[in-house]
Amino acid sequence: MKTQSMLIAALASAPAALAHTAFTDFYVDSVPQGDGVAMRMSTNVEHSTAPISSLGSDDMACNVGGSKGVSRVQSVSDGATLSFEIRAWPADASKERLDRGHKGPCAVYLKKVSSAIEDTAAGDGWFKIFEHGYDSSTDRWCSDEVIDNNGLLNVKLPANLERGNYLARPELLALHAANDNDPQFYTGCAQIFLESDGNLVPESTVSIPGYVDYGEPSTSFDIYNKDASTYEMPGPKIAKLTANSAANDASGQTTQTEGQKPAGCLVENANWCGTEVSDYTTEKGCWASAEECWQQAETCFDEAPITGSAGCTLWQTKCQGINDQCTAGNFQGPPNKGKVLAQEKKSIDIGTVLSGGIDSSDVDTTPKSTKKTSAAPTKATSTVSVKEEPKATSTEAAYPTTTDYSSPPIKEVDDSEAEPSEAETPKATSTVHVAPSEAAPAPTAAPELPESSEGGSSCKDGYVCVTVTDIQVVTQYITVTADYNEYRKRDSAHVVRRRHARR
Repeated sequence: MKTQSMLIAALASAPAALAHTAFTDFYVDSVPQGDGVAMRMSTNVEHSTAPISSLGSDDMACNVGGSKGVSRVQSVSDGATLSFEIRAWPADASKERLDRGHKGPCAVYLKKVSSAIEDTAAGDGWFKIFEHGYDSSTDRWCSDEVIDNNGLLNVKLPANLERGNYLARPELLALHAANDNDPQFYTGCAQIFLESDGNLVPESTVSIPGYVDYGEPSTSFDIYNKDASTYEMPGPKIAKLTANSAANDASGQTTQTEGQKPAGCLVENANWCGTEVSDYTTEKGCWASAEECWQQAETCFDEAPITGSAGCTLWQTKCQGINDQCTAGNFQGPPNKGKVLAQEKKSIDIGTVLSGGIDSSDVDTTPKSTKKTSAAPTKATSTVSVKEEPKATSTEAAYPTTTDYSSPPIKEVDDSEAEPSEAETPKATSTVHVAPSEAAPAPTAAPELPESSEGGSSCKDGYVCVTVTDIQVVTQYITVTADYNEYRKRDSAHVVRRRHARR
């Protein structure tokens, strides 16, 4: 049995026999945005479907060339469902998505940025919103689910995240050669602007690269000889969200200001748009407009990503139509002025949204700065007399219940051994006198008070003295940096060839 598993492992490691994959596009609430639209993907055409060559490379963030953004940013609504599509042949969705032998987990990360186009992606700021590994009840990995779901990895964005620009990063890890120190990560990034009135932010973030390394249980797991149910997911745990005390972050991202689809776009090819050519009434003007059209076509082909140039070919039909009119002596144009040639984007069935995301309905959206903290009373510094309304139907507790957020799962700190800072020392700010009430809890005995100016106690007859204490809480944040090693680049690659006709 072991000999057979070793044979399978050897075959799985042969790059010529198996197809790799690439994230090529994404859908928003079941509507495709178009191949390559607002997507950072490999810029190495001949090796576009190869896995990331090193876990220490900046390519781990958004793939080869992913440090440079594309011109489009896609608007998405609060709590939208994003679907990321993988293809073994990026320009052909009819072919296989990923070889079945590339078994492994999936994840989706977000990074909030000031500019989805200009941010270089690599570095700190990433937080995980979804992960799905091995399901022992079905004996299936996340890769199996994505392959059988027509190559779509679906994730629902947590509701009430802060609005603004984000990079959304899907990730698939193939483990077929992990026991040979070759974990294969596939990734890319969608540039999005989140339309939201929420205030949730992650309690902690991680750096990509740096969040995983070679030799860890998640990246060296032997899927052929180990129990898959014992697999540990790579990277951080699912992010814990907390309410930001500010109305929104300091960047002031209230509306989308970059990456919108250009006005008058007649044909799209990834992030390129064809726009109408100049009007003409003479033969010279006709041929000039034809040349203007063909120049746009040339730019389209030059900028075409790994998903191909189908839109460029469609645009050429418009250019040829102008040519035909000029040849026929019809110098009034352009023909079919302003006609959109591309098909309308329609909703499709995206299949199942896998378990493993964030349920933000259970997250408290009250900012920390507005939450009160209870503590034992200390010596009063001032007194105020307050008379309670008679026959009250309800009473308010003297000390409100504290709601707090647990520490992020990066580093455990023993608070019992830490010296309290000066800011954590309780400080009494006032003493309040409340008349007795049948419904009220037993009051705390008041400290000995000075006599009033009239010669009596400042606590009047018929009143009970209680002490109210306010606490100032200071939260300390700890930044943890993980070292990682550079490893040699893999020589194997999956070649993708595309061809197109140019004039």
